[in-house]
This record gives sequence, structure tokens and C-alpha cells, in this order.
Amino acid sequence: MRHYWLDRIIRLEPGVGATGVKGVALAEDHFDYHFPGNPVLPGVCVLEGLAQTGGVLLHQSVDCRLVALMVSVERARFLAFARPGDQLIYDVAIESLDEPHARVRGEARVDDRAIAAARFTFRLVPPDQLIPDAYRALWQQGIETWLGRYPEIVGE
Repeated sequence: MRHYWLDRIIRLEPGVGATGVKGVALAEDHFDYHFPGNPVLPGVCVLEGLAQTGGVLLHQSVDCRLVALMVSVERARFLAFARPGDQLIYDVAIESLDEPHARVRGEARVDDRAIAAARFTFRLVPPDQLIPDAYRALWQQGIETWLGRYPEIVGE
């Protein structure tokens, strides 16, 4: 995955819910065109951040055996904007988890102001059916980074 819309998971309760954060930076390319003079984070980026948070939650909830592939977004609502300098908070909760499907609902907010909400349906698949062998270690490193797990440096 090249586009990360999640910086870190700050709360994780496997099988229940998770909270993630994303710092919105003016340096992000989409602000060049969305919208000049009135920078607004595109809603699709907010939804993807919620989906990425839900995907990590589901992956951890099934003991890392399966990968969550988003198949639908339902009831998406956009209530306000996120702008450069804001910190997005993504709260997601599992509504159902019946392998190979799962449903997650999520809300994105800035401070105490809700900016978006949606329900996501995922299909849970074995990693080898979705991620090529050559990219699997990189994908796992991304998950570990989101969870704040870094390898120890030898010699320290």
C-alpha cells in the first residue's frame, strides 16, 4: 500500500474496537488541487483512514491469520471538514465478525467535532491470496509500525 491515511493505532481491543490517529499536513499533495486557497482533506481519504484502522483491528482480532479486504462502504456521512494542522481521530468498532466476513462501523473526528461516519464490510482472506510473497514483509512492517512496534537496534 502506498497511501497511508493512518499514522498510528493508539488503542486496540481485539474483537471490540480500536482508535487511530492521522496528522493532516499541508505538504500532502492533494491540497494542491483540493481546493486551492481553501485546503480540505478529501472525504475519500478520511474513509480510507477509517477502513485502514478497521483492517488492523480485524487482522489482530483473528490472531493475524487473515487480512481484511474492504468490499463495501455503507451509510457514509460527511459532517465537517478536516484541514491542514488537524489531527484526525478514527474510532472503529466491530459490529459483526463471522469469518470470512466482518462489519465495522467508524467515526472520524477532529477534537470533539465529528467529521465523518460510515459502516464498512470486509472479506477476510489468507494473506497469500491477497499479498504477493515479495511484499508480505513490507506489509507486515506497516502493520507493526501502525501498532508502534519497532525492532530493537542491535548494540543499544
